Amino acid sequence: MENATEPTVTQTPPKPTKKNWSTRFVLFMLVLVLLVMTAGATYLWRDSKAKDVEKKQQATISALEQAKAVLETQLSNQKPTATDSNKVADESACTPVAPSASAIENIKASITSGNTAVLEGYMASSVNVVLAASEGQPAKTPTQAVLSVTDFISSDTASWDYNFALPASVLSGYSAGDYKDYFPSSAVVGKASNKKVISFSFDCDSKISTVFLVTSGDLL
Repeated sequence: MENATEPTVTQTPPKPTKKNWSTRFVLFMLVLVLLVMTAGATYLWRDSKAKDVEKKQQATISALEQAKAVLETQLSNQKPTATDSNKVADESACTPVAPSASAIENIKASITSGNTAVLEGYMASSVNVVLAASEGQPAKTPTQAVLSVTDFISSDTASWDYNFALPASVLSGYSAGDYKDYFPSSAVVGKASNKKVISFSFDCDSKISTVFLVTSGDLL
């Protein structure tokens, strides 16, 4: 008896129902909404940061502009005016003027007598005291300058007697030497018997502006 062949049954997958499609569509829309919301939030955050940065930049620019205005004002105030320029020009063009004959005699006498305090009344408000062959020193007050002169001549005032009438040849030699700037034609120059030399130079107001001290005339 032959075996009967059983018929093969093919199962057809169930078709998706409308409910499944609806669920997937809803999920898709939720994801899409979330993506849009995330993108929007990111944009808003970046826009907010950009505005903060822009505000800070504007504040910095404003501060710099204010500082620039202040500096320009200060610079403008420091610029020499026409009056200042004329004053500088007048000073540079000024010619030193020797004091009166009586003042010159008093200056000489202050050295020969040792009464150096008299010199202060003939000095400018700022005096250059220069010691030959030594380092430069800052300008001195009249009182300080007098002290320097006093220390220089010491107590040996007798050695300065009659030595403020130096021969023209000696003065010419001083004016032609390395220290010629300290021996202008208007200077009052004296030389002691111990070879010390002192020279008083004057400014435009006939005031002593420079005192030049030389420990030995051999240096000139």
